[in-house]
Amino acid sequence: MPPSEHVLIGHTDHDGPIATNERARVKAAAHYKGRLRRGQFVVIADTANHGLAFLGRIVAGPFYPDPNSILADVEIHGEINGSMAQGTDSRPTPGSPVFEMPAAAVSALIGLGGDMMLGHLAGHADIPVTLRGDSKEVLPRNVGIFGTVGSGKSNSVQVLVEEASQCGWAVVLLDLEGEYVDMDQPMAMEGLIPRLQHFGRQPRGLPDFQVYHPVSCSSSRSDSRPFALRLADFESSIIAELMQTNRAERNALLDCIDHFEQKAQASTLRTEADRLATLLDASPAAKVPYTLQMLRSRATERSARSTESMDFVGLGSKLQLLIHAGVFDQSGLRGLDMSELLRPGRVNVIDVSVANDTVKNLVTADLIRKAFAWKTCQPDGAPTLVVIEEAHSFMSREKVQTMQATLHMLRNVTRRGRKHWLSLAFVSQQPGHLPPEIFELCNTRLVHTLRSMHNLDALMATTSDVTKELWAHCPMLGTGEAILSTPQLRRSIVVSIRPAASRRRFVR
Repeated sequence: MPPSEHVLIGHTDHDGPIATNERARVKAAAHYKGRLRRGQFVVIADTANHGLAFLGRIVAGPFYPDPNSILADVEIHGEINGSMAQGTDSRPTPGSPVFEMPAAAVSALIGLGGDMMLGHLAGHADIPVTLRGDSKEVLPRNVGIFGTVGSGKSNSVQVLVEEASQCGWAVVLLDLEGEYVDMDQPMAMEGLIPRLQHFGRQPRGLPDFQVYHPVSCSSSRSDSRPFALRLADFESSIIAELMQTNRAERNALLDCIDHFEQKAQASTLRTEADRLATLLDASPAAKVPYTLQMLRSRATERSARSTESMDFVGLGSKLQLLIHAGVFDQSGLRGLDMSELLRPGRVNVIDVSVANDTVKNLVTADLIRKAFAWKTCQPDGAPTLVVIEEAHSFMSREKVQTMQATLHMLRNVTRRGRKHWLSLAFVSQQPGHLPPEIFELCNTRLVHTLRSMHNLDALMATTSDVTKELWAHCPMLGTGEAILSTPQLRRSIVVSIRPAASRRRFVR
């Protein structure tokens, strides 16, 4: 749509002494009050260069220097070329007309569009914010959802899960609080139904839904299915890290594991394909080289040989703690079955709300490794989203030096997973405690209200396309509002997330 068909709201003013390349000032008559609003997208038709137009967004104002005029500052996003905005090395000249942009033009120039309905542009209920569930530029490049308590972060998780599953994604959600276990039921907050209907959605539970829980724990869902972990499914270095072994205990652990691995190699020739098949075999009859109980017995046998560099006694004590946890190598119980979990449109909630931190972390590591192995072996399988709630409790900045193997696994999965349509979503109310590497792995981000500079600084340092004005607005975002940064969009925006259609516990 050419600028002449837009609604005129003012003209660019002459530059002041503090003018910048990225800003222009708009001056309008007093009767335009109400049209110049922060967040409003505008198009500026340059009077000195015929055919040159700029995309901008009002980021400051309106100001009222006198009774007859209004001023506002516009951030220049680039030159308009057809339906796209591209970089520019120029600025609009003074006196250039400034037009309000219609919703359709804004959507096209920002890059909105797709089959995943997140909400609407903040302050613009007529501009839906949708993303593409079929693009490798969005979910497969991994997701970060951040925000303080009460900011709307959990609702955003729900919406993402609902939309991904509707687009045919398989979803696995690690639920640390037990709040997502009723998503097969419709939401029951009548006051939100009209707003939900505005987005073309009705209260609705997820049609293909299942809850699981570690066998040593319990779930509030009577139909939740228990599962066991197998210690042999983990890489030895990750076992050592998640058990928080010291160097001598780690050496003893590797010695015990190597003993059983050598015996398994001697009895049968194990190729990489064989290892993957065993890893993905969830049946109790899967032929693993060792169990937790076997490692504990081996450590006990060799306890008399403990030295300063090889502590079998300390290792035995930590293995005994895992035995007491009751979740490993339980006879007759299945593990997590990726062929069952990773079906198109299937949503699985793993309820670890009553598990201790060690069990939660081991379940997380087990899920990530097996999901990646399954996607590697099943290239035509459903695209997969794994949501990790409170990710800072799994991988924190404080623990990163002692969890290099786990971090390496995360790097490997997140970087290679994109090729296989595997996405990880990291959710945290304390992003300042996450290691910087996690942010580098998340190209799509939803940032809700954050008031701590410690948390904001961590995001500001790793999100290059969010302007300082948007970051300044972050502590003042309303509940449910979030800064959205994703490779699909040409600029970061503030989105008002739609209500979830399914039910979540602990919501009033």
